[in-house]
Amino acid sequence: MKRFVKLTMLLLFITSMAYSQKVALVTFYVDKYIDYSKATAETRANYQERTLADDPNFDLRPLLVEFYETFKKDFIKDFPFDIIGEKHIIETDMYKAYSGLEGLEDTDSIDIYQENIKDRFIAIDGYNVLLSGGNMLRSWRTEAHLLEMFPEADGVMFVYMHYQFEPKIAIGGMGNAGMRAFINIDLFNKEAKKVFKMEEYATSKKSVPLINGVPIMTSEKVLPLCENATERLLEDLQKELPKLVKKVDKKF
Repeated sequence: MKRFVKLTMLLLFITSMAYSQKVALVTFYVDKYIDYSKATAETRANYQERTLADDPNFDLRPLLVEFYETFKKDFIKDFPFDIIGEKHIIETDMYKAYSGLEGLEDTDSIDIYQENIKDRFIAIDGYNVLLSGGNMLRSWRTEAHLLEMFPEADGVMFVYMHYQFEPKIAIGGMGNAGMRAFINIDLFNKEAKKVFKMEEYATSKKSVPLINGVPIMTSEKVLPLCENATERLLEDLQKELPKLVKKVDKKF
């Protein structure tokens, strides 16, 4: 009798493992362009040029890598599905050749798009920078193409980070400002329908002076603000992510 019970439990476990859902993590990147929409127009233009430049004092790659390693180690286990191995994704020939450019018909548009992607985004090594959506027709969208590329996947996940300048105290344009770090997770099911979209953020404790609506900072000061905001975001996600992903099971 005991042997029968054990055998039954083993079969149930194997069955549950066989039917566990699998998701392909298809991109993981950070936007180098810091959003200065809450600053003056002159500040926006000035800092956009700075953050898009290859300034060695402003390198977000270490923050991206740290977030990625933490995501794999601590956060993936909170999702109610398995993540397909990274090596399988990034070493697939079709994936390596894919840029998500469907819908751009002329060569000039493709060249401009590729140049903008290269200048603006940093991806984890091996991953392509892929933006979800891109066309009104679902069959033409990036997520639909990736699901065709990985037929064993029950869904595809996009993870990306960005930063935003955030005034803290601003009276008459005077005060102080910090940086806000964002993490975005978009999940699409087998039918390429969005079933989960999460955007979480945290603002740095560190600040810089704000004078006439202009943050007084150099490239050397921007990076520590980004680092501090990212640290706080990681701490928040440790507590909040398990609650947020509970809704995935109901829709996926």
